[in-house]
Amino acid sequence: MNQQPGSQPPIPDFLTAPGVLGAQIQAYDWSQTPLGPIADWPQSLKAVVSLMLSSPQPMWMGWGEQATFLYNDAYINVLTAAKHPWALGQPAADVWAEIWDYCGPLVDRVFHHGVATLADDVRLFMRRADFLEEMFYSFSYSPVRDESGRVAGLFCPNLDVTAKHLNARRLRTLSDVSSRSLQEKTVLDACASTIAALAGNPDDLSFAQLYLANPDGGPAQLVGATHAGMDAACFPVAEVIAGGVGREVALGPVAGLPRGLANQALRQALVLPLAGVGAGNQAAVGALVLGVSAARKLDDDYRSFLGLIATQAGNAIQQARATEGERLRVVALAELDQAKTQFFSNVSHEFRTPLTLLLGPLEEALDDVGQPLPPAQRERLQLMHRNGLRLQKLVNTLLDFSRVQAGRARANFVPTDLAALTSDLASSFRSAVEGAGMRLAVDCPPLASPVYVDRTMWEKIVLNLLSNAFKFTFEGEIRVSLRGAGQQVRLCVADSGTGIAPDQVPRLFERFHRVEGARSRTHEGSGIGLALVNDLVTLHGGEIVVRSELGSGTEFCVAIPLGTAHLDPAQIGEPEPAQQQTTRAYLAEVEGWTQPASAPRAAALSDAAKRGRLLIVDDNADMRDYLQRLLEAEWQVEVRTNGVEALEAMARQAPDMILSDVMMPQLDGFGLLAAVRANPAVRGTPFILLSARAGEEARLEGLQAGADDYLVKPFSGRELVTRIDLLRQRQQARTVEQAVARRTQSIFSQAPVAIAILRGPQHVFEQANEYYQELVGHRPLAGLPIRAALPELAGQGIYELLDGVLATGQPYVGRSMLVRLMRGQPAQLADCYFDFVYQPLLDDAGLPEGVAVVVFEVTELANAKRAAEQASRAKDEFLAMLGHELRNPLAPIVTALQLMQLRGGDYAVKERAVIERQTNHLVALVDDLLDVSRVAEGKIHLRRQPVQMAEVVARAIETASPLIEQKRHVLELDVPSGGLAVMADPSRCAQVVANLLTNAAKYTEPEGRLSVRVWRDGDEVAVQVRDNGIGISAEMLGSVFDLFVQERQALSRSQGGLGLGLTIAKSMVTLHGGRLQAHSDGIGCGSTFTMYIPVLEQAADQPAAAAAPAGSGIAAPADGMRIMVVDDNEDAARALGEALEMLGYSVQVVFSAPAALELAPLLRPDLCLLDIGLPGMDGYELAGRLRQQAAHGNGNPRLFAVTGYGQDADRRRAMEAGFERHLTKPINLARLDAMLRGVIEE
Repeated sequence: MNQQPGSQPPIPDFLTAPGVLGAQIQAYDWSQTPLGPIADWPQSLKAVVSLMLSSPQPMWMGWGEQATFLYNDAYINVLTAAKHPWALGQPAADVWAEIWDYCGPLVDRVFHHGVATLADDVRLFMRRADFLEEMFYSFSYSPVRDESGRVAGLFCPNLDVTAKHLNARRLRTLSDVSSRSLQEKTVLDACASTIAALAGNPDDLSFAQLYLANPDGGPAQLVGATHAGMDAACFPVAEVIAGGVGREVALGPVAGLPRGLANQALRQALVLPLAGVGAGNQAAVGALVLGVSAARKLDDDYRSFLGLIATQAGNAIQQARATEGERLRVVALAELDQAKTQFFSNVSHEFRTPLTLLLGPLEEALDDVGQPLPPAQRERLQLMHRNGLRLQKLVNTLLDFSRVQAGRARANFVPTDLAALTSDLASSFRSAVEGAGMRLAVDCPPLASPVYVDRTMWEKIVLNLLSNAFKFTFEGEIRVSLRGAGQQVRLCVADSGTGIAPDQVPRLFERFHRVEGARSRTHEGSGIGLALVNDLVTLHGGEIVVRSELGSGTEFCVAIPLGTAHLDPAQIGEPEPAQQQTTRAYLAEVEGWTQPASAPRAAALSDAAKRGRLLIVDDNADMRDYLQRLLEAEWQVEVRTNGVEALEAMARQAPDMILSDVMMPQLDGFGLLAAVRANPAVRGTPFILLSARAGEEARLEGLQAGADDYLVKPFSGRELVTRIDLLRQRQQARTVEQAVARRTQSIFSQAPVAIAILRGPQHVFEQANEYYQELVGHRPLAGLPIRAALPELAGQGIYELLDGVLATGQPYVGRSMLVRLMRGQPAQLADCYFDFVYQPLLDDAGLPEGVAVVVFEVTELANAKRAAEQASRAKDEFLAMLGHELRNPLAPIVTALQLMQLRGGDYAVKERAVIERQTNHLVALVDDLLDVSRVAEGKIHLRRQPVQMAEVVARAIETASPLIEQKRHVLELDVPSGGLAVMADPSRCAQVVANLLTNAAKYTEPEGRLSVRVWRDGDEVAVQVRDNGIGISAEMLGSVFDLFVQERQALSRSQGGLGLGLTIAKSMVTLHGGRLQAHSDGIGCGSTFTMYIPVLEQAADQPAAAAAPAGSGIAAPADGMRIMVVDDNEDAARALGEALEMLGYSVQVVFSAPAALELAPLLRPDLCLLDIGLPGMDGYELAGRLRQQAAHGNGNPRLFAVTGYGQDADRRRAMEAGFERHLTKPINLARLDAMLRGVIEE
């Protein structure tokens, strides 16, 4: 026998970090590298290697002039299978040859100058598979000095930042596609913009082609491509458009195909349908062909990115189509708008007749000096007259506007003293302006000649501009000036008011446009005043411009030409007498804007203590006065002109009810309502909104905003009083309910468990007590659906349980349920366990309307239980490991005994027998330990087959016979030779019977009596083992099958044992679908164990197999077979080698995988016995390397695995690795010899 050098010493301390690299470095032949043997490595190198191997961050280091490459386990993912483990011990320039043009100078800088380098976010094309892969890394090179202080190596920690760069690049592309294509108005422009955006990212999109489906069913049309001249025949565009499902295409030679990143050939393309978000079952509008980068794998993230591009392109096409359709709708709307304008004109005409009949009698009654009106009646009629004039002004303005828009306005241009007319119109506002505390400056010197204007139209121009200036000015002055300017006359109306935001100036003359949020004296207005001014100026052949600065004021300038050359001769008339009826309506309106809010009247104040406090908020003075008179008999009334003043009043004293208009300056009714509902002090105050906006939609908007009622103008006084009274009664009832609710809430919050109330199908949180809020980290809950309040519960079954309780009305009780909740600071998911009850809440009809949740947290209890289970699993794993570790030293002992037996001789026969018996006993104990571990982990796999019970008993007797013979027991058998077949694992069944026989022999005094009886009992086969031994006490009989339980220790100690045999037997019988029973009449009365296994009817008549005779089983010496034994346990390897040589085999023993690989081509063995647990390179990898050698003509050995692990999973892995047999240590030499002779015969 030849022994090969190469046995491995223990792994040095600096290589013992967790992972595989430490062992691989230890096993590597460093003598063939510049580093030399490990034993000669300097301490500085060892220290850096130890630090590197212990780090969880990917790292590599280079040592010596060639920067010999070493790395840690985390760096394997950087190298991938393309370079690991080959890279170990290679020069760094060879390992990363493809990127050395970048890295090499940095490495030289470290070695030659001792200067560390840092590289952030570097793009590198690295060979990590069968192509150059685009990667981004941040890394540093740091010098490592040896004991002499010289730079001997470098140290490189690195960080993969590829995902960050890819995501940013792809996000830019998606944003570019969206910003470009979604703005286009036509389909072709949207396609062109999409292709242009895709062309901006050739790194991810090697090429792109966009096809539009043919609505007539013909071939799709190519409408855009990033690379012209490509052959598109290989792309299944028609199939993708028809089926709506993308296709992946492998690219071969394609004409015009561009090269990819790092000048690599493109391999793949993706053809995706263009449908867009929300397309549903609509057919695809086209297809997008996208070239996959040659430097990236087509993984899930990449597919998702390409899919998003296709979705955005589809959206852009659909939106462009929608825009084209919108143009058609615009034309239709213009026609509709023309019809609406005509309608306004007709309605305005119809309004004038009843207005005339209203205003005429009113004016007569007010001017009647013969029968003067009483003061109260005069006040009411004056209110009606003012608002009648206002309505007339609105009707006239609407009629004028509709005429101008329809092109039917007829002007009468007459020569006019424009300075005098303008001065008179402006001066009519003096009283209102000065009454508001401001100054009116009128500067209209006489002009050189009359100006042709339509007097009525000019009045409306001036009065509208003055009204507008007064509306938005609160202090300072209003200036009106008129000047001749060459061939024009220029009118300017300037104010020092609030000014206009720059973005609103271009829209001032749009009809119906209002500047939202601007501070003004009133919110009233139609939004057509300035639009009408612009149209009237245009009719005069002039123009109007505006200059404004926010917060500083506004100036409108109107310029109209002098003379008549610009006018239609048919519209030029003669001078008319002055008529200024228009002024009255404007003045009546602006004077109402300056009327202050009235103080409470004396009559109301006298009973203030008896009534609630009502706050009225309206910017219209007449409306304020009307409401105050209507309600002051029952309420203490306070009036304010806008929402800001109302909030100031509420801060001084809270009202009992609020009545507010919607449209007001500064802060409107909705803003006031929101402020009230946000203020805890007045949040519950009843709030009624008054609005001119009619319709159910307007009413719902008000109620949804939080109003208690919504009243549409015009309304009757009786209706308003009734609604206020009902609302007051409702508020009183609500106050009582709130008191009851507070008491209920007090009980709810003081309950010693977590409780929450969920309402409706969305499970909206209505209440949650402090204990519940503490469970969820005091997050906002009230008013939120559980899916919004606790989103982390998605996918955990909680929502579904609540849905089920609400749907069925049946409660649900949960026990120790795992729920992952956001907890801690910062918040993160934590495993929590809860006992809980979901109780349905029923409405008046008995139907579920909500769920009451009662929760107990049992996380600590569940964790304690889980810790106990983990301890049990750790115990089972320890037993499995212990069994394996015991088998390794047993292997050379057993083999050595068998070797001594082969050599023969009478020397120390008794001693050998003792050692053999005790070794066999130890092997049995190890097997029992492993079986217990397998049973506990559920890893026992039965190999069932039809078998006669007589054969099972024969095998068991053969196993137990040494102990039976040693103790000189008498064994009586009553076993039929056939007719009692079962479907069972013969080995496991024999193990059970052998355990029962061994147990009987151990617990029976020498020269005892044992019996085995087999019979059929109904549908089962019964096997009974009886003894006349020490028996079992009544208190122990119930636990005799429990783990580690033994009876009568005094006797069992002489035989040894762990108390595992009966436990294993019970488990094996249960796995067979049977049962195992124990019986004893007590101490000294013996024991009976009976096993019942289901009978196999169809095989009942099969004859029993003859039991193999006992004996050594070792045949005559063999000859001619070459065997290589590989085991790092030198004692075991040498003993096995010598035993096999004595059996006639040619054996070569080696102690490491590298030595085996070196010897195999020279020896060309017929068979290899490989230990699985080899250091550095395990037996599985060695088997693969030997198979590779065989593929190159270096022999073709048969492979047998030798290991201390004997579980079914270990056997399967050995077969998958190419082993023909799996032998468990210690090896039975006779069985091995039989296997080898079978190989020779083959």
